[in-house]
Amino acid sequence: MNGFLHYMLSAIDPSSVIGMFRTLPELLTSAYIPFWLIFVFPVARFFLPDVACWIAYQLKPSLIRPPLPPARRRAEPLVSVVIAGRNESASIGAAIRSTLLCGYGNLEIVFADDGSDDDSVAVARRVAESLTHCSRRPSDKVRIFTSQRRNGKASALNVGIRMARGEFIVILDADSEIQYGAIQHWLVPFADPRVGAVAANLRVRNARASLVTRFQECEYALQVTMTRLAESLVGLLTIVPGAGGMFRADIIRRLGGFDPGLGDDTDMTLKLRKQGRRVGFSVDAVVWTDVPVTWKRLVSQRTRWERNMVKIRISKHRDLFLLGRYGLANAIITVDLLIVRILLPWVSAIGIAVVIWHGPLSAPQVLTAFYWGYLTWLSIKWLIARDIARTPQPGHFWLLPAFPFYKLGLRAVTMAAVFRELLRIGVRHPYVPAHIWSENPQW
Repeated sequence: MNGFLHYMLSAIDPSSVIGMFRTLPELLTSAYIPFWLIFVFPVARFFLPDVACWIAYQLKPSLIRPPLPPARRRAEPLVSVVIAGRNESASIGAAIRSTLLCGYGNLEIVFADDGSDDDSVAVARRVAESLTHCSRRPSDKVRIFTSQRRNGKASALNVGIRMARGEFIVILDADSEIQYGAIQHWLVPFADPRVGAVAANLRVRNARASLVTRFQECEYALQVTMTRLAESLVGLLTIVPGAGGMFRADIIRRLGGFDPGLGDDTDMTLKLRKQGRRVGFSVDAVVWTDVPVTWKRLVSQRTRWERNMVKIRISKHRDLFLLGRYGLANAIITVDLLIVRILLPWVSAIGIAVVIWHGPLSAPQVLTAFYWGYLTWLSIKWLIARDIARTPQPGHFWLLPAFPFYKLGLRAVTMAAVFRELLRIGVRHPYVPAHIWSENPQW
């Protein structure tokens, strides 16, 4: 135990810290590539934007959290909340209930069932009929459309989009809930006519279900909420999540809805961006969603996400690589994708190995210095996220020392997923029905 503590604490020995700060100016003026790739670029890309958001929040809070317009000037356009799902009897009732009771009067719910073989439809109808205090009849507020055959979530969403009557359409997962007052904040960015869609601030509803969900609650706060906030402020947001996204109805219909074969939130967002539309984010448009409870389901989810990233961004939307065709912002997004999601993980792994093998420091010094530096980084990001977005929960602060190992495990999973997708190993996605997969082009 004494040896382990000495190993872990060696990097924060006062003499080591002082030596590091003395060496830092020399490293910053050097051409030592591993230092720039492993330390400087990640700090500039993933840390400084959070600091910039926090400084902006202190100087001008309305830039980060725009206030609602005065009540006398606040219009209430019809908002259609489209929910698609299959075998969602355990969660669809809460999704409908939270939407009807979210504090926004002029809305409707369109539930498109994707050939469920449980009682999802019966549960949805029962919840709608039980809320008799609504200003309209429940049948007007909640409309349900069923399918005898499973056609995939994208096809079910398209049914809901066609049936929706609202000026704005919210895409909501069946295992998610809308927080009271969220829709009013969700609509604020649409005051800019160039905005075509606005991402909600996703929070983890089942954060206390297991250790895995607790880690994900921290991850969503530090690397989803804050990242999307920073990207939206500079016009570089690349995803309106399927768990909570609001669109202008005329635009999403003009784009043809979701691709039945491989249509997801990333695909729709890129189609919007290629049309020259802006994508916004609202910190106060909170949507609570469930995340995987077990490691096995988490690995499956992240593998699917990462493989879809390669399919959609690199293959299906490969014309984005024609830099300049869709504007400077989309060119930056494309280059950032290649660096951050494809090159950086492998370069970092190789760089750390080279530093350990050939560098001037021993392996314990390199690894412990990297660990404590990352932990300091995470602690600052935690405080920033708490101040701006009131997440993650203070009771999960004790997870921070173990968080780097959680991220390291997920990084290995995503790197393997990217590798397999680039080599086209097992391209068939089980969540897309076989007949839909065969009827639509694949990339």
